[in-house]
Amino acid sequence: MKPLLSPSVVVPLLLLAAALAAWALSGPAAAAWLGLAGTGGWLLSGLIRGTEATALARSLQRVVDGDRHAAVHLRPSSLLTPAVRAAAALAAGFRETGDALAAERLRRRILEQALREGLVILDAQQRVLAANEIAGRLLGFSAEAAKGRLLQECTRCPELNELMQAAFARLERRQADIEPPGAPGLVAEAVVACVSDDTGRLAGGLLLLSDVTASRSLDRMRADFAANVSHELRTPITNIRGYVETLLQVGLEDPEMSRRFLDIVHRNASRLGALVEDLLSLSFVENPASRERIEMGDVEVTRLFDWVDAELGPAAEARGIRLTRGTASDLSVHASTLLAEQAVANLVSNAIRYAPEGSAVEMAARPDGDFVAITVRDEGPGIPEKHLPRLFERFYRVDTARTREGGGTGLGLAIVKHIAMVHGGSIAVHSTMGLGSVFTLRLPAQAVGQTPEAATADNAS
Repeated sequence: MKPLLSPSVVVPLLLLAAALAAWALSGPAAAAWLGLAGTGGWLLSGLIRGTEATALARSLQRVVDGDRHAAVHLRPSSLLTPAVRAAAALAAGFRETGDALAAERLRRRILEQALREGLVILDAQQRVLAANEIAGRLLGFSAEAAKGRLLQECTRCPELNELMQAAFARLERRQADIEPPGAPGLVAEAVVACVSDDTGRLAGGLLLLSDVTASRSLDRMRADFAANVSHELRTPITNIRGYVETLLQVGLEDPEMSRRFLDIVHRNASRLGALVEDLLSLSFVENPASRERIEMGDVEVTRLFDWVDAELGPAAEARGIRLTRGTASDLSVHASTLLAEQAVANLVSNAIRYAPEGSAVEMAARPDGDFVAITVRDEGPGIPEKHLPRLFERFYRVDTARTREGGGTGLGLAIVKHIAMVHGGSIAVHSTMGLGSVFTLRLPAQAVGQTPEAATADNAS
């Protein structure tokens, strides 16, 4: 229970009372109360009582200073005993109040530090009563310096101000996404909850700030994915349906026209099949349950390049592009053979699609700490810098028309990214306009001291 008077008021009053008691008991009033006494006894009793009053005052001061074990011991016959008992009770009350305040401060500190959200406690006028460091970092102010100031003075965020005004005006809970001024580019969900007193009047409010950047980005990607899948499927299906209906109407009397229409149908059906295959591949590498079924082993990089060369060499020759190799000898990766082949093939296929006729696409590899960095370099037109951060998103295209014309599904690089993630590796791109692009796929290196033959024997056993 909160004391009626603070220690700064009560202690001086007790000191004054003790002094008055000492004076009264040591002066003429003492003679009237106690009867006749010798002058020496009067002086002695006054000195004793003055000493006791001083001891009482010192004990009370120690209580105020935080000494929880301060106590006063007087003679059983002392007339100051009632005052000592009252002081002891007051000291016990101070100790209980201090313990309660300390516990409350500890609970608040634990709450503020354990929360991963920004926390701001406000009074009815929207002045900051308390704030944790996360809130200060997001809103761009010092949590200690903000105490006692209006929230609007501490941070400049119009969306947050509007949210606060609406919540405080209606005494209700409100939430909205904002871009906090202390963290540009980050999306935070701001939740304002108002609190009323026993009479129903506004007493204050609580502001919680949560970083939802990743969640909102994922929501956007899901929405974009659904829209893009619908669009990508609709285009070849519409083409197939249209040309088949035309063939059914006009018949097959014109062999040249029929062959041209059937070629278009075949091309769109192939694109549709490739899209479905890429969607299945992406779904497989994204599914945690599927990852557990992936068999890992040590694979020689030169064997990966041999497989890619055999698969994509004819397509490169058809476009007048040379497939070359850089350094890759004696290097092995610890990976799924099928997924590693698919990742490198996707990078090379992408390079062939964009490289100009007569140019070269180089495959190479080098040690990179505990990883092997596999690079695919082309001599294409390059990729504008603004597109690089989103290049590995699903269905993201730098040149939409050219990608579709080349037969791309828009999922190849996204599949490569997820294959790298499955293996604990990474994928990166460096591009210079007019000079081409370099894609770097990092996969875990073969275990030290183990040869591919030993790894094959271990897997077989």
